[in-house]
Amino acid sequence: MEIDNKSLSLFNYIGDNNKSNDVLQTLAKSNNKDIGAGLDVLESGLNKSQFEETLQLMEKGEIDIDLNLVGNYYQFNQQRLDREIAQLVKDFDLSSDVTVILQDAKLVVQGDTENTQSLQQYFDKDKRLNALVQQTGKLSQFVEWGEAKKQAGEYKSQDMPEEQLLDFLKDARLVVTQSNQFILSDRGSAFYSQGHTQFLIDKVSQNMQKTR
Repeated sequence: MEIDNKSLSLFNYIGDNNKSNDVLQTLAKSNNKDIGAGLDVLESGLNKSQFEETLQLMEKGEIDIDLNLVGNYYQFNQQRLDREIAQLVKDFDLSSDVTVILQDAKLVVQGDTENTQSLQQYFDKDKRLNALVQQTGKLSQFVEWGEAKKQAGEYKSQDMPEEQLLDFLKDARLVVTQSNQFILSDRGSAFYSQGHTQFLIDKVSQNMQKTR
């Protein structure tokens, strides 16, 4: 995947808050958008599975969303989900890890045991829980991407070579373009996307140590 540095893309202003803020302010004035409208677009995009389109709007600055606000939105959803999954694990007596793949509007439970088949039927029937898992997973991906862009700004301030910086961003962006997974067991639950950015940061650190 290639990252195009187009004129209104915030990729052009990584690490330069003044320039990126100017771009956002100009776009906000010309489009007459505010943070509340941005959140409406974000939630609408998540609910309608227009994930890639919403991401592109965020990158171009056409919706003005504070990433901290996105993070808080994610945490709120995650807390609700944690409570429901904890009860679900008890109801279905899940002792080992079960992987659920997020595909469009469907949750696909991996495995063909009696418990996993019953869990699949439950997800198919409970549209509200299905939607909560889907939305929370996508918010997790957005959070990881936001952390990656923030880290890219730090790398740029440290004069990381442009090719290496773009490689980092390409790898980081996979978290929002690939299918997410949800793992649950009696020990808790987590999305596969969680920790993706930190994994890449650790990988960069290891490579830097090797070249010293």
